[in-house]
Amino acid sequence: MNEEIVEEAARRRRRIGLAARLSLASIAVVGIGAAITIAAWTDDVYFGATATSSSFDLQGRVGAGDWEDIGIPGETTETAPIELDVDAVELSPGVDVDLPFELCNVGTADGTITAISTPTLAGELFDTAGAEVTATVDAPSVGTAVPSDPTCASPISGNLNITTTADFPPAAMGLDGTIVFFVTGTSD
Repeated sequence: MNEEIVEEAARRRRRIGLAARLSLASIAVVGIGAAITIAAWTDDVYFGATATSSSFDLQGRVGAGDWEDIGIPGETTETAPIELDVDAVELSPGVDVDLPFELCNVGTADGTITAISTPTLAGELFDTAGAEVTATVDAPSVGTAVPSDPTCASPISGNLNITTTADFPPAAMGLDGTIVFFVTGTSD
């Protein structure tokens, strides 16, 4: 009977060993399968784009003169404005004169006129007692569309109106003064 017990124990050990070997073999197969799956090809695709901002650049001119830059990166300022030809007018009693100008947006974005300042009158001419002068920008008006027009083929007309009273004083003869205003445009 001892032999039977010993043989039964040996069979059990063989079965346990076989089961252990089969378990290890299946783990190895799963591991190799996982390794094969992990070793798959990979590839990336990248996308990119160039971004460019729009521009808005008002320019102005008088008559058929050259266009001058206004605004960012602008060259004109309150102390260096685009010159309207007031000298040709020679203010005197009872004058009512229009000084035309033009605006153009050479930028890539459309815009709108958002502000027009009240003209500032400065200098001896306007400081003289009794020298009543009115300066008004009567065109364009706030809200006027300023489309992109890089070649300035369709400029927007503007006008500065200057009037003096009938009793404009003789003391103002030969004196100088400046009239400055600005037009602000904003991109849409």
